[in-house]
Formats: sequence, structure tokens, C-alpha cells
Amino acid sequence: HPYIYKITFATANESSALVIRPFSEKGTLKDLIYKAKPKDPFLKKYCNPKKIQGLELHQIKTYGRQILEVLKFLHEKGFPYGHLHSANVMLDGDTCKLLDLENSLLGLPSFYRSYFSQFRKIN
Repeated sequence: HPYIYKITFATANESSALVIRPFSEKGTLKDLIYKAKPKDPFLKKYCNPKKIQGLELHQIKTYGRQILEVLKFLHEKGFPYGHLHSANVMLDGDTCKLLDLENSLLGLPSFYRSYFSQFRKIN
């Protein structure tokens, strides 16, 4: 799918898994929002609230449509994707691509599991 980031190498055994993807100079959607460089340390990138900038309306429309299209594609194929957040959306020019699709195959809990599990019943 054009909105899924490619994997260069993947392997797994009984106790672990390894996935390698190409490095992106542009970084993730989170990097764009925080005006951060992908190679900077985590605390330097994301712990200064003064650097946070919003996205322009055309970016929101474009990225939102692309994310919804790939989520629709995955849903139609019966593939669960519970790790949607800005750090799992890689930017490639004006295109965004989802990362970490393998997490559900590896049995990792959803990113939002802790929020959902506090409710006994969700309407």
C-alpha cells in the first residue's frame, strides 16, 4: 500500500523480533509538529513545549486523508492496527506512511490499551 512504510529486513525467533526500515531525514509527524530533527535525543526533541507548532490546514487534510485510507485498507483486510500516534506516521515528501504494523502480529498491546482498560464498558 502506498501509505505503509517499507521494511528493509525482518526476522523473528521464539523470544524476540527485529525489523529494520530505511532512515528518513524528514522524520515522523511528531518530529514535524515539534520542529525536531530525527537524530536528536528524545528529551531534546519532545520536552520543550515552546517549539510545538500546529500543522497547516492543507497538511491536516492531506495527512488525515492518507491515514484514513490506509486504516480503511487494513480494516478491510482484517488487520488490526492499534498503534496510531504521531510518532508512528513517517513523512516521505508530502506523503505520510504508517509504521509498526508488525506490533499486533508480535502480540504487543495497543498504544491506547491503558486508556481503554480503565473503562468497564465503552458505549
